[in-house]
Amino acid sequence: MLHGGCYVFVLDGLEVLQYQEGDQFGLLKSNDLREFLQFSAAPNHDSFCLVTSRVPLLDMMEYTTYQHRDVERLSAADGRELLQNLGVKGNDAELDKVVADWDGHALTLSLIGSYIVDQYNGDISHIKEIPAPTAGEPHYQRVHRVLMHYDEHLNEGERAFLKIFSAFRIPVDKTAFGDVFRAKVEEETDKPIAINAPITSLDDATFDEMVNQLVAYRILRYDLRTSKYNTHPLIRSHYYNLLLEEDRSHAIDVHRLLKEYYLAKSVDMSDSPTLDDLKPLIEAVHHACQSGSYDEASNILWVRIYQCDKFYLYYKLGAYETDLAILTEFFPNGDTSKDPLVSRPNFKSWILGEVGLCLIALGRLDQAEQFLERHNFIALNITKNWSNVSMCCQNLSELYALLGALDLSEKTARQALELSIRAENRRYECGSITAIAFAEHLRGDLAVASEDFRKAEALEREIDPTKQYLYSVNGIQHADHSMRIGNASYARDVTKANLEICVRNHWLFLISRSYRVLGDLDANAGDYSSARKHYNEALKIAREITHRQALIEALLARGRWSAKHMKNASDALNDLEEALNYATTSGFRIFEADIRVALAWAHIAAGDKEKAKAEALHAKQMSKEMGYYWGNIDADEVLTEIEKA
Repeated sequence: MLHGGCYVFVLDGLEVLQYQEGDQFGLLKSNDLREFLQFSAAPNHDSFCLVTSRVPLLDMMEYTTYQHRDVERLSAADGRELLQNLGVKGNDAELDKVVADWDGHALTLSLIGSYIVDQYNGDISHIKEIPAPTAGEPHYQRVHRVLMHYDEHLNEGERAFLKIFSAFRIPVDKTAFGDVFRAKVEEETDKPIAINAPITSLDDATFDEMVNQLVAYRILRYDLRTSKYNTHPLIRSHYYNLLLEEDRSHAIDVHRLLKEYYLAKSVDMSDSPTLDDLKPLIEAVHHACQSGSYDEASNILWVRIYQCDKFYLYYKLGAYETDLAILTEFFPNGDTSKDPLVSRPNFKSWILGEVGLCLIALGRLDQAEQFLERHNFIALNITKNWSNVSMCCQNLSELYALLGALDLSEKTARQALELSIRAENRRYECGSITAIAFAEHLRGDLAVASEDFRKAEALEREIDPTKQYLYSVNGIQHADHSMRIGNASYARDVTKANLEICVRNHWLFLISRSYRVLGDLDANAGDYSSARKHYNEALKIAREITHRQALIEALLARGRWSAKHMKNASDALNDLEEALNYATTSGFRIFEADIRVALAWAHIAAGDKEKAKAEALHAKQMSKEMGYYWGNIDADEVLTEIEKA
């Protein structure tokens, strides 16, 4: 899209998607957002992206096209006008001094102005009640000092309200006032809840007046459009720290109340929820973990969000980034080097395995292996669950294939087969045989691969007579193999049947990959109109989900088709350069070799034989190192074409 027009993107308040503490301070939490900004910073388009954040955007510092600008403090005139609009009374010199002392920081001036108006009828002479900041003092410390003065004048109900409010991660609806802020007893013990005792004694009118007063103080914000309340992150942090510091049991009580509140909001949820529909359940998991109820949180995740073995969150919604964020909640302080805090070993291994799968999907291949291995250690040594280890070995086999470690991919797939036989799990036996066959296919053991695919398909028919072909990932791998060895008709039959199953089950990343295979089949058959349609559909779906492999495959396939068949160098380079960036930053070496071959075709289409040869030789060397048969074959085809020219 960036190459196709001139756009202006505005990303306001980006700090909510950045790490705000620790070693990763300033870094973006989302790989996809990071890559979007990196593409935005590329010099080969006419679009522009404006970002506002309270945190340094460290991911972009190395880009020469990135310009960091500190938003200047309010001018003396603007700061003075802000104070006057709030009702602060004083001459220009007095007001200008306040603006200067507090460095023109809008939030701080708003809080100070509201404080002076409320406590001293706007008389600026009382500003001395709040000592001026020291030179170079961070804005958070300044806001904290002002809020400390507010706290001295807030009543117990207001302080309790703000501490409870600070535990919410998302804007607060008025329905929470009765269910959380004014909840009078603990459901199980029938004991009063200490944290909100000062609030429960208020009548409705007094409670409403208190909330309105906090809005007037500029501590709370009320959004007329959404009818929800929010607060500035610095203010939220101040009161959440107070909640944690004063009495940890109070914080646990608050998170338990919020868990119950969000669970109640999800009672009538559709069986086919959108990601937005799932927000209450996602918040319920967060607050269950924060209250120490990790087993309950894991049950909410498994039963309500995943819908058990439907794995709804990522299979049907493709929300791997969200899934990883939820899973991280189960680790102590988010430290994934530690074990998840659930009590049951089988759930510890499950969470570790899910983290590994999410990391693969998100293109963080270098991090995924350790989680899958940790899963296997528990499943082998503690729970003795051979089926789970078999499945995890299949995932490891796929990971190693993507990394270009093809010998290790086949070895791990054979371990998966041994374990599936030991577990007497024929479904996993079928998947393991397919994984072996695909590793053999990548290494060029084509006859052996064909026989193993045949065995897997026969076993699939025995397991489920309604299935004529392999399906899901197995079906895509079998179709790719059949297409490569010249059996396009069978590859099409497998893919059509697979696509029907994937659409029926709404498996988004597999639907995308199935359309990619159909596009390849059409391109090879010379049906370019149909190929374009299938590639575009594959790419459309891949961009809607956070599955890196599906996105790279779609970009690679369409770019290769544009270069090799349509001789359209410009379109090809747009797709292939994007795909190459994903592949190299994520470690998809097997795809990198394929992309470089496709880039060679693009450079041929552009009339640049030297660049084409360089890319082809690069791909050939990579393929030799990996033992990747098809990379070598495809590179030789391009080199032959160059020699002909």
